[in-house]
Order: sequence, then structure tokens, then C-alpha cells
Amino acid sequence: MSALSERVEIYLPKTTVEQLREVARQRQVSVSDLVQDAVEFLFIHDQDARRSAAEALFQVEAPVADWSEMEKEIELGFLGIQSNGEK
Repeated sequence: MSALSERVEIYLPKTTVEQLREVARQRQVSVSDLVQDAVEFLFIHDQDARRSAAEALFQVEAPVADWSEMEKEIELGFLGIQSNGEK
């Protein structure tokens, strides 16, 4: 972890603080370290995972129709009706 230079104070529900303390105790780290790791995960690792997932979706090259046509197909599918009108 990089050098820390800023302090942030937050208020949490008592139950959340108790859960943080328990997890920190189990992992043998401070609550501060646990929160820092969670924030880092949220802003760095989670964004990387989302970016990778989006890139994978863009590589699929699935056919894309006009939005009004796709919307109609989605609605018919939700109703259990095939595009030829059969259920």
C-alpha cells in the first residue's frame, strides 16, 4: 500500500462497526487496514473486473438489430411468445 497522506472520518451503524471489528480480529489486522483494503478493492480491482467484462462482451460480435426491433423481441420473450406468434 502506498504512503498514507489523508485522514477520513466516517460514521457507520454500530452493527457494521462490530462486524468490521470481528473480521479484522479474525484476519489479525486493524479495522483501518480492513477498510483501506475494501476501498482499494472497490476503486481498483472491481473497476478492472468490470472493464474486463465489458471488453469481453464487445468481442462477442453478436448481431445487433434496431432498438425498436430488439425491444419488441424482448417483450415477446418476456411474455413467452415466439417471434412467429406461437407460445
